[in-house]
Amino acid sequence: MTTSPIRLCAALALLVCIGACVPGDGPGTSHTVTLIADGTTRVLTTEALTVRDLLTEAGIALDEDDRVSPVEPTLLEDGMTVRVTRVEVRTQTEQREIPFSRQTMRDASIPAGETRLLEPGLSGLEELVYLITLEDGVEVERRLVRQVTLREPRAEVVLVGVQAEQKPVPITGTIAYVGNRNAWVIQTVSPNRRRLTHSGDLDLRVFTLSPDGSHLLFTRVPTETGPGLPLNTLWLIATTTADAQPVPLKLTNILWADWDPRCRPTSPNESCRIAYSTGVTVEGSPGWRAENDLWTARVRLRDGRLSDQRRFVEPSAGGSYGWWGTTYAWSPDGRSLAYARADAVGLVRLSDGRQTTLASFTPFRTYAPWVWVPSLSWSPEGNFIVTTLHGPSPAGGAPEDSPVFDVWALAANGAFTAELVSEAGMWAAPTFAPEGELIAFGYARSPYASQTSGYDIYLMDRDGSDRRPLFPPEGELGLNYPAFTWGPGGDRLLLVYQGNLYLVTTDGTAQRLTDEGNVAAVRWRW
Repeated sequence: MTTSPIRLCAALALLVCIGACVPGDGPGTSHTVTLIADGTTRVLTTEALTVRDLLTEAGIALDEDDRVSPVEPTLLEDGMTVRVTRVEVRTQTEQREIPFSRQTMRDASIPAGETRLLEPGLSGLEELVYLITLEDGVEVERRLVRQVTLREPRAEVVLVGVQAEQKPVPITGTIAYVGNRNAWVIQTVSPNRRRLTHSGDLDLRVFTLSPDGSHLLFTRVPTETGPGLPLNTLWLIATTTADAQPVPLKLTNILWADWDPRCRPTSPNESCRIAYSTGVTVEGSPGWRAENDLWTARVRLRDGRLSDQRRFVEPSAGGSYGWWGTTYAWSPDGRSLAYARADAVGLVRLSDGRQTTLASFTPFRTYAPWVWVPSLSWSPEGNFIVTTLHGPSPAGGAPEDSPVFDVWALAANGAFTAELVSEAGMWAAPTFAPEGELIAFGYARSPYASQTSGYDIYLMDRDGSDRRPLFPPEGELGLNYPAFTWGPGGDRLLLVYQGNLYLVTTDGTAQRLTDEGNVAAVRWRW
């Protein structure tokens, strides 16, 4: 097909006309724009093609964080507004107090309605680092990027009096108990309660009164924990001296300790013999490994100075589950100690360190990082030991899983053994009265689940006859753990029930002595 010369000329003329009629943005074309930057607003007439060219022409340099709207490659148009936003990012460090908390503790030595400051609070201190973003000098964002505690806060502790009006009960000798992990004593009359320690750090491994009740031996945990630090430390304090201060004995990692029953000092300058067993700290649960050793030493009551330290039992594995440790009980004549571990009960003779096994049994498998070990109690004349032994399963199965725990009497000379109560429970803790023929023990309400069962306190004659319930009254909750001690004469017990001390006579009459609700252990000497 052939295009005529006339049509070709017409097309060329049209293209020339279009090029001449469309506004051009090439060199020589000017625009009027508004530029807002660095706090000023300017109206400019410029031949720049893009926003970037405009900024260069106006002598405005940008930092990497600055923003331009519209963006730099945008072509300029008449009437356009170009805004430059200066962006600054910086850090700011400041310190801030951490408010201390306030704790209240019930205290039976303070009259009800009164409060006393036990320990003042101390505010903590922390360092805060913020990343701050400013746009044209105005903060638009503040972000916390680091927070470090420079000083931990210390809680304020206020004692709230709960001393109730109760009928006073005469007290023979000294009662010691643990409340809020502090040591307390009651002397002369039940309202006469006095705190011996204030640090709240007793660990209850050792908590024992001297035979005359004049001194308390106890262990406390260190203020700091970590590799190389001891599990605990052994301390001594006089119970009959007002404002007496605890005295360290320079013995650490103590798993068991008790007084020689013949200790009857007449002066603080005298010394009393103690026996103790140790362990070593290890990583992981439970945090120690028992040495299963046995030491004796003499302790000067005035200052805790040790002398005549002797080891009667060398460190050993300690039989099944021996890592947990061995517990002991002095014989009334102080010549030997009964021992209990997870698989046996026996005697250690102090004259030569000879050990004799009185009873062996299959250890109880707890499936947890703790080990069941029997309690021990000597008869007043020293002929028998009453204890709890792990018995065979009534339905077969693995012996280690048997739920049966029976109360037994063992002759100290090994002549015979006798079962006194079957299926009493693992926490039965049978205990001879200091005088007379009675034994007190805990009886599990669910004997096949005795680890978590509630318990009733029972009495029986030392041959297991005339068994009868004593406490709590029928219909009341059982004891979570039978913690009790005999009083003088063998006609009353002190026991811990729902966090308080109760004095119970052997005819079943009970009277509450404390109201704190935080009692954990009790001892009585006279």
